[in-house]
Amino acid sequence: MSAAGLEDHDSDVLELTMTQDSESPIEVADPFARRLLNQYLERRKSDLERLRAALSEQDYSGIQLTGHNLYGSGAAYGLEKISALGARLEQAAKAQQTELISDLVDELERFVTNVTVA
Repeated sequence: MSAAGLEDHDSDVLELTMTQDSESPIEVADPFARRLLNQYLERRKSDLERLRAALSEQDYSGIQLTGHNLYGSGAAYGLEKISALGARLEQAAKAQQTELISDLVDELERFVTNVTVA
């Protein structure tokens, strides 16, 4: 299997796996799955804007909620890096760790900006 691929299980369930290296393209053979993944990544850019606004307003509950949502949704798309960052954002927001939140948002932005789906 490639860095990311689709495996057919029971003919109806597709599983996406990938490496967490944003410099390597995520290879997805199925055009529908590729489109879904691209749309998911594009929506994360609006999360970045929301996170930065929440951080400037010290809206830790908003950051916590967005982190929680990233934690759950990233895994659903096979993007464990996004899930891990979401979990860390959620915890950092609970502890109101402004500098760590800023660093995590920057890391999320680098990943979302640099990852490509082929």
